[in-house]
Amino acid sequence: MKIFDINTAIGHWPFRKLEFESVSELRNVLESHGISRAAAVNTNGIFYKNCHDANLELHSWLQGHEDFFTGIATVNPLYAKWDKDLRESVECLGFKGVRIVPQYHDYELNSVPAAEIADLAAALAIPVFIPQRLVDIRQRHWLDTEKVNDFESVYNFCIRHPDTRIIYTEAVVSAESFNGKEKCPNLFIETSRMRSAYGQQISKLAAVIGAGQLVFGSGAPFKEISPALLKLRNTNLPEAAQKQLAGENALRILNKYHW
Repeated sequence: MKIFDINTAIGHWPFRKLEFESVSELRNVLESHGISRAAAVNTNGIFYKNCHDANLELHSWLQGHEDFFTGIATVNPLYAKWDKDLRESVECLGFKGVRIVPQYHDYELNSVPAAEIADLAAALAIPVFIPQRLVDIRQRHWLDTEKVNDFESVYNFCIRHPDTRIIYTEAVVSAESFNGKEKCPNLFIETSRMRSAYGQQISKLAAVIGAGQLVFGSGAPFKEISPALLKLRNTNLPEAAQKQLAGENALRILNKYHW
């Protein structure tokens, strides 16, 4: 079964050393775990004043690895000319999505700047990646943020922007999270932080929102890859649904039509 990892990162994390920071190191460890392709963001984009410097940096790093990695831009809607930078990332650099980090760039998902990103992403036909968190805030460095993008704020963001595909990464979401809520077909949940053993929580969530709205991610290099794979391989989903989760959904969301 081919696997597309939609949640990986390259670059330096200032609060602890990551074991795999370079593109070649990350590719080697992903392939050693049987992962066929991956989407990658540049961690530096969270901390650079001008996020686009990180997008240009990521593009240069991925040269020679286009057969494996798909670039995902990072933008800050509070920075001047962010919309020009996003257009360049998509139209010139070939990136297939945009990652936003409101908790680090100091705005809210219910703000005008967030809405502007959603609108431009829809116009460019790319998904918006929103991480619930980057690392466990219970063990955070004192200079790191304790803010998270909780499920309610992300769900409401999706409802307000039905034409924008949203990928909620590092998410703790259960089937019960959707109790009493209207369907939100533009929301896609990345599964690496599902808590139930052996993939059972993934199966329960798939029964509520559909396997077509779940995507596999590892969170590498911030997290170990094996636990995410264990959950994927031990769901009781039908084979067709497992293939959707493993990679077919990611290809569709990113507008990539072949492996």
